Amino acid sequence: MPRINGVSFHDDPSIESFCRAVRDTGFDSLELSRAPFYNKLTTRGTREWFSDWAKSLGLSLHGFDCWVNVSPYNKFDETIDGFAAAIEFTDHLNLGMIISHDPWADDNGDRSPVECMKINVDLFRRVADMCAEKNIRFVIEPHPDTLTIDNQWAIEFIDRVAEDHPADPGEPCKVGIVYDCCHYALGQPDTYVDSIVTLGHRIGHFHVCDGDQETYALHLPLGDGKVDLDGTIKAMKSIGYNGPMTNDLFSCPLPEEGARRNVERVREIECELGLA
Repeated sequence: MPRINGVSFHDDPSIESFCRAVRDTGFDSLELSRAPFYNKLTTRGTREWFSDWAKSLGLSLHGFDCWVNVSPYNKFDETIDGFAAAIEFTDHLNLGMIISHDPWADDNGDRSPVECMKINVDLFRRVADMCAEKNIRFVIEPHPDTLTIDNQWAIEFIDRVAEDHPADPGEPCKVGIVYDCCHYALGQPDTYVDSIVTLGHRIGHFHVCDGDQETYALHLPLGDGKVDLDGTIKAMKSIGYNGPMTNDLFSCPLPEEGARRNVERVREIECELGLA
């Protein structure tokens, strides 16, 4: 069941044309994005209506890339409120998983990594607890300009946040990291494949994509960039990865064409990893 994420098409303001474009490219599962879904599906009734309509298209829904404004230093309570609303959205649509990120470098400012760790563990533990109450998995997506792109910091952070939420036997972690090929290949140009083994069981979601290792967040069709995809898949197999996988084409200038070119390779990777 090849899945693509909503941020690949988020410039399309129409939910209907958005979803039809996803189906027309050959994908049959969608990871929802904040725009246009969260912004337009504002009540439980409209969310359930959309869910039924998506099913009628043959489109399954899994995961919500919530894009909550993460500001634990200056707007802690507002950040919690933003996550609470995102969790409600995820619960209403039975999406099963929320994707977020730790603060951007500009938000961290001149605070030390140790200081950032303390505040962010406090914040994200609360969010993890809120997710657990609704049986929702919670994953953090490192970017080149977040502290989680550093493996040592990320491992301590995730282990502390996930402390009260261990994985069930044979199941992916309940609190973990998103491994996005584009972000890791840019943020760790020499070690991004090795980092898969280093992070191991903490990887709770996989954004399969390509990138040029130069341009921030430019997610390219598979094979168009410089990412060692074969090495990445081999490393994922070596850790026994068994979580969800989504194709990411955020910032791709031709997302529909890219998706059409990607879909068969995404199916192959699902089979290679035993996720099909």
